[in-house]
Amino acid sequence: MNKVLLDKMDRAIYQQIINIAQVVIVLMCQLIATYHVIIRKQRRYQHIAMMMQMQMHVNAQRQRRRPVVWERQRSKQFWEIVVQRHFPETLWLKHFRMTKTTFDLLCNFIGPSLSSDVASYRPPIPTEKRIAIALYKLATCAEYRVVGENFGVSKTTVHRCVYAVCNAIRTRMMRRYIYLPGVDEAHDISLRNSRAHLVPQVYGAIDGTHISIRPPAEGYRDFVNRKGWPSIVLQAVVDDRCIIRDICVGTPGSAHDAAVLTTSDLYRFPERHPQNPIEMEGVQVPLLLAGDPAYPLLPWLMKGFSGPNLSEEEDVFNLHLNGSCVKVEHTFGRLKGRWRVLAKRSDIDHNTQVVLHNLCEKERQRFLQPGPEQQCRQFHFQYSGVKLQHIFKNSIA
Repeated sequence: MNKVLLDKMDRAIYQQIINIAQVVIVLMCQLIATYHVIIRKQRRYQHIAMMMQMQMHVNAQRQRRRPVVWERQRSKQFWEIVVQRHFPETLWLKHFRMTKTTFDLLCNFIGPSLSSDVASYRPPIPTEKRIAIALYKLATCAEYRVVGENFGVSKTTVHRCVYAVCNAIRTRMMRRYIYLPGVDEAHDISLRNSRAHLVPQVYGAIDGTHISIRPPAEGYRDFVNRKGWPSIVLQAVVDDRCIIRDICVGTPGSAHDAAVLTTSDLYRFPERHPQNPIEMEGVQVPLLLAGDPAYPLLPWLMKGFSGPNLSEEEDVFNLHLNGSCVKVEHTFGRLKGRWRVLAKRSDIDHNTQVVLHNLCEKERQRFLQPGPEQQCRQFHFQYSGVKLQHIFKNSIA
C-alpha cells in the first residue's frame, strides 16, 4: 500500500514539474520575442538617425538657390508723373470724381485700414495709389485689364485693390456719411424745403432705383423688373441737397416699391424718424417724408392725391409735393453719373458708391455732366441748337 501511495505522489510531482517547465518555456519564448522587437526598433531608430544626419550633411553642403521673382514690366507714368504732377482739378474730377483735396481726405479716413505688410521681394503699392485704382474703376467702369494697364499693375491687383478699398469705406465711413438727420437738422431741412416748394414739415423724399445684377440661377424671375431685365432695388431717402440719408438695397427687382419699404428699417423702426411736430389746424403734424403714389400713406410718409377727378387745390398740392420728390431722381442721376459701375452688372458693394456720393456732395464736388455736344460728338452739325432756336422763333413770329 505504501508503494502505491509513493507511485501516486511521484506521478503528481512529475506532472507539476512538467507544468512548471511548460510555463517557463512560454515565458522564455515571450522574452525572446520581446528582445527581438526591441532590437528591431533600436536598429530602425539608428537607421533613421543615420539618414537624418546624412540629409543634414547634404543640406549643409548644398547652396540654397534664391527664388526667382518675375514681374511684367509696365509703365507707371500715368499715376506717378501725369496724375501726381500735372493733373488739374478738372481732370481729377473727370477721372476720380473728386478733387485732390477731397481725395486726400478720403485717404486719411481709410488709409489705416489699407496698410499692408512690406514684402521682402517687392515694394507694396502705396495706399494713395490703391485708393486711386478703386476710384478709377468705380468711376469709369473700365475693365480690370484696362485699369491695370493705366496704373502699371496686373488685373488681379486691380481686383484686390477695388474690394479692399470698398470694404474699408464700408466699415470706416458708412455710419459717418449715411444717417437720418437729427431733430434740429431735420427742422432746418424742412424749412428750406418749405421755402422752395411750399410744403411744410418735409425733411426728405423717398424713392427707389434699379441696379443691374447677375441674377442667381435659382429664382431668376424674382429679379426681373417691369422693364424686363434682372436687377435689385436701391431705396433711398434724400434731403434737399442731394445727400442720401438712408438706404435699403438688395430687394429683388420684381418687388413693388411698397413691398421694398416694408422690408426696410424705416418701416420696421418708425421711432428712428426725427420727431418735431408742429400744430396745423389743431393737428400735431410730424416731420414727414415725401413719396410718389406707389407708396402707402403713413403718419410719417406723405404722398399726393390720386384719382381721376381732383380739385384745383389737390392738383396744386400734388405739383408742389412732386417738386420735393424730384430731388430723389436728381440724386439717382448724380449717383449713377458719378459712379458708372452701377450701370453694369457687378458684385461690388453698392453701399460704397452711396458713401462716396455723399462725400462728394458734402465736399461740394462739382458734378461733370456731359453736354449735348459731347453726347453727339460723333455727328457734325453745321448750326448750333441756339441758332436753330432763334430761326424757329422768328418764323413763328
